[in-house]
Amino acid sequence: MVSGSLARRYARALIALGQDDNNVEQVGTEFSQFVALLSSSDTLRSTLENPGITISERRNVLNAVLGKSNLLPVVNNFLRLLVDKNRFSAAASILREYQNMADELAGRVQATVTTASALNSTMEKEVKAALTEATGKQVLVTYQIDPKLIGGMVAKVGDKVFDASVQSRLTEIQQILVGSPTGDAAEA
Repeated sequence: MVSGSLARRYARALIALGQDDNNVEQVGTEFSQFVALLSSSDTLRSTLENPGITISERRNVLNAVLGKSNLLPVVNNFLRLLVDKNRFSAAASILREYQNMADELAGRVQATVTTASALNSTMEKEVKAALTEATGKQVLVTYQIDPKLIGGMVAKVGDKVFDASVQSRLTEIQQILVGSPTGDAAEA
């Protein structure tokens, strides 16, 4: 497992290179595509991550793959650096950190909204608008369904959670009723 600080260092370096060329978004897209290729090919991933294979051999494999792609030179060089430093196993973590940093630079924030059932497009737009207003940033929303919520929704925006689910309200009421010293619900 790769430490978060290591992934952040590499991501920060790649962001800086993207900023130098004013290509943060394209660098991120191309790096993401390569990480997706890695996750879809066990053979390629195990070859590039295997410390039992010499760096020279891994570099040759990477160069062969890069020769068939049309990636920016900065992305090619970064991938070669990962081979040289035996850091290919950190590629997915580096990508997550890169995407977080790119979102921050662009004034975006990722959000996950979980509801008991699917929202219609009007409701999705209203939720997105409310989250945009609450954060002051462009919000990129991913919607999920969890029937255990019963109703309402839970929105996770960055490290903040907005819980307006029926399940959480029922839990709060239960805690109030159980925690009431007299057992009288009216006092709660």
